[in-house]
Amino acid sequence: MKLRLLIALSLIAVLCGVARSPAAAQRPDAPTYAKRGPFIVGTRELQIPAGGPNEPALTLTVWYPALNPDNKPVSAEYRLGPIVGTGRALRDAPPDSSKAKYPLIIFAHGLGAARIQLVTYTEQLASHGFFVMAVDHPGSTFNDVLTGNTNGILDSFGRRPLEVLRQIAFAEQLTAAGGPFAGLIDTDTVGVTGHSFGGYTTFAAGGGRLDLSDLQARCKQQPDPMQCAFVNRLDRLAEVRGLSAVPEGLWPATTDPRIKAIAPLAPSSGSFFSKEGMAAITIPMLIMVGSRDLATPTEENATPMYQGASSATKALVTFENAGHYIFVEKCVPALIALGRFGDCSDLVWDMDRAHDLINHFGTAFFLATLKGDEAAARALRPEAVNFAGVRYDLTGSW
Repeated sequence: MKLRLLIALSLIAVLCGVARSPAAAQRPDAPTYAKRGPFIVGTRELQIPAGGPNEPALTLTVWYPALNPDNKPVSAEYRLGPIVGTGRALRDAPPDSSKAKYPLIIFAHGLGAARIQLVTYTEQLASHGFFVMAVDHPGSTFNDVLTGNTNGILDSFGRRPLEVLRQIAFAEQLTAAGGPFAGLIDTDTVGVTGHSFGGYTTFAAGGGRLDLSDLQARCKQQPDPMQCAFVNRLDRLAEVRGLSAVPEGLWPATTDPRIKAIAPLAPSSGSFFSKEGMAAITIPMLIMVGSRDLATPTEENATPMYQGASSATKALVTFENAGHYIFVEKCVPALIALGRFGDCSDLVWDMDRAHDLINHFGTAFFLATLKGDEAAARALRPEAVNFAGVRYDLTGSW
C-alpha cells in the first residue's frame, strides 16, 4: 500500500464522492444492471454501540428497498461535515417487505474516506433488492486523516474485518422480531464489497488470512517505511485482533460462513497475504481494478489476490488505462475551481461511463451469487462482456 499517496488522494476522493447527485450519473447507453432496479431506496442513519476496548461505536448508514406512500420526491441529502450531496433515496422511509428477505451487502470505505463514499453504488444495489450497510471505520476515516490521526490506521487495519462481522451481528438485531427492519434482512446470505483499504477489508472478511512472514523478511533487507511500520507493531495488531500472541505464519481467519460472495474494488495490502493466505478464499469473487492504478498497483494487489484465491468461480474486471479513483464520484465545482480536476477525475475514462459499468458488474455479480439470478449470471459470461476498454478474466463459470 503506497500509504502517503493513498492518504492524499483519498482525502480528495471523499470530497468528490459525496457531493454530486447519482441521479445525474447514468448515461443513455447504460448496460442492463447499471439501470435502476425495481425498488425505491430508503436510507437511515444508525449507531452500533461500543463493545470491548477494541470495539468502538460505529456510525452506520443503511440502504434498503422502501415504500413511498406519500409520493415524496425521491431525494436524500448526505452530509460529511460542510460537504453536502444528494442521492436518489428517501430518508427514513418505511421498508418494502413485499420481496423480503433481502440479502445483506456490506460496503467498506477506503483509507481517508467515509461510509457515504460511493452512494451511487450502494443505492444501486439496494434498488435491486439488497439491504446495504456501511460504517465509518474508526482510525481510517476522512476525519481521522484530516486531523492527522494516522496512528489509528494500524488499529483500523486489524479491526476492519471484525467490524464487518459486527455489522452482520447488528443486522440480526435489526431484522429480529420487534426490530426496525423485522423480517427484512437475510443475514444468512451476505456479500461484502469495498474500495482500496475497503478492498483489503473485503478480502479479509471473505476468508483471506494474513501472513506477514514474507514481509518481515523483506523489511530486514529493503525496508519500506510504511509497510514495515506495521511489521514493527505486530504485537499491537495481534492485541486488536484479540490474540494473546503474534501468530507464526498464517493468522486466524476473520470471516463468517454466512459471507457468500465478495467484490473488492482496487484492493490494497496484497503483500500482507501469502499464497496460502490468499488460497483461503473459496467463495465467489469479483475484483474490479484500473490498469494504471498508482495507489494500489494491480500487480502487487489485485492480480495476486485473483490468482491466489481458491474460488471455483472468480472474475477480474480491468478498466484499461484507468486510475485508482475511477470508482469514486467525479469532481465537484469547488475542486475544479481550485485547479484539482486531475485529482478527482480520470485521465482516460468518462466517469459516468465507468460508474455505469462498475454498477453493472457489481449488481450482476451479487444478483447471481446471492440470489441465484440466472439472467444476471449470463451477463457475467465472457460472451456478454463486450465493453470497449474492459478486459475480463474469468475462472470457472457463472
